[in-house]
Amino acid sequence: MAQVSQVLARLKREPLADLPTGAPLDQWLARCGGVPVWRDRLLTPLVTLRLFLTQVLHGNYAISALRQHSGIDFAKSSYCEARGRLPLTALQSLLKWMHDCASRAAEPFVVLGQRVLIADGSNFSVADTPELRRHFHLPAGVTPGVGYPMGKLMGLLDAATGLFVELLALPLFCGDPRGVVSLHPMLRAGDILLADRAFGSFAHLCLLARRGVFACVRLHQRRKDDTPGRRRWARPAAAPAWMTAAQFLALPAFLDVRLVRHTVAHKGHRTRHLLIVTTLTDDALWPDERVAALYGRRWDIETCFDHLKTTMGMNALRCQTVDGVRKELAVYLAAYNLVRLAILAAARAQVVSPRRVSFVDAMRYVAARILGLPGVGRLIVNPDRTGRTQLRVIRRRYKQYDLLRKPRRETEACNAAKSGKTR
Repeated sequence: MAQVSQVLARLKREPLADLPTGAPLDQWLARCGGVPVWRDRLLTPLVTLRLFLTQVLHGNYAISALRQHSGIDFAKSSYCEARGRLPLTALQSLLKWMHDCASRAAEPFVVLGQRVLIADGSNFSVADTPELRRHFHLPAGVTPGVGYPMGKLMGLLDAATGLFVELLALPLFCGDPRGVVSLHPMLRAGDILLADRAFGSFAHLCLLARRGVFACVRLHQRRKDDTPGRRRWARPAAAPAWMTAAQFLALPAFLDVRLVRHTVAHKGHRTRHLLIVTTLTDDALWPDERVAALYGRRWDIETCFDHLKTTMGMNALRCQTVDGVRKELAVYLAAYNLVRLAILAAARAQVVSPRRVSFVDAMRYVAARILGLPGVGRLIVNPDRTGRTQLRVIRRRYKQYDLLRKPRRETEACNAAKSGKTR
């Protein structure tokens, strides 16, 4: 019992400077509506949150492994109930606090006068439960009981800090324009939004301009007028599917944009020629080369999604309810942003660019500090990899197994019938 109390004391104190103390977290929990009274139990909110973060930072491993790793003898059901009691609003407040800290930490690395944000979508899979199937849906052509439901991620990334401002969990068939509108309240006048061609419609650019937000996106393939220079787009005849007729008619009749053509000279890039449409129409302040360099930052969000889904294991979530999935995503986002805060601190201390600090080493450092271990504060700095090309192939051969074509019970019954006939 003395050993458990020592572990709990280690988890309750402040092992990481980038994490809020227990007092602010308890205050957030108290301010959330409908929060039960927290008793003095083994898995308090602060201990539960740090155990949840530890689990996520180690690839979302099993709860039985977390029990051994943390040194706390708790039941799986007790831990699941404790996670369920964490209010989502408190986790969102934690994310806002971390983003404010990152904005101050990233000031030495900000080279653009305006805040640059990147929007993009991705997907993730969830457990195969009736509730999650109804909410997130199965992919097209997938038989129930064979595949897994999938959801749509819509993320908004701060280019200066590398932190996600917001990450929404949406149904699978929610289009990118419909999803990104939910992120508009996060934008401020004067911001610049980078996105791919799915976000370059007339309606979306008008909504951004109404908020005073500039856009820099790739030109949609359906637009045939690709001559560089200024253009005046007219409002289309029909409204997009994600807008009502009244909302569409409230948009201006015309929108002034600018087209920039850019040729990619680096080897290994699939796209050789880019057509960029932007509402940054001041040629003197934003020449073509600067607009092209700005749009080149859009790929940062793809790398960040890869860190989340591949390195941290967010590609497949384990919770079996919609509310649980949202909390799991919020904790993933909190863990990712904590790693980014550690990267910013290390980059400032070691006088290097944050882009060169190893994400994996920073993730291991944060995981150690959350458990109260000292870790190694001097993070690994990767060599400058500008212009590096990499083959998109896999060297290691894996064993080949047949794909599941029918639900498991039905497949087992068919195999049993076949084996009976063979005998």
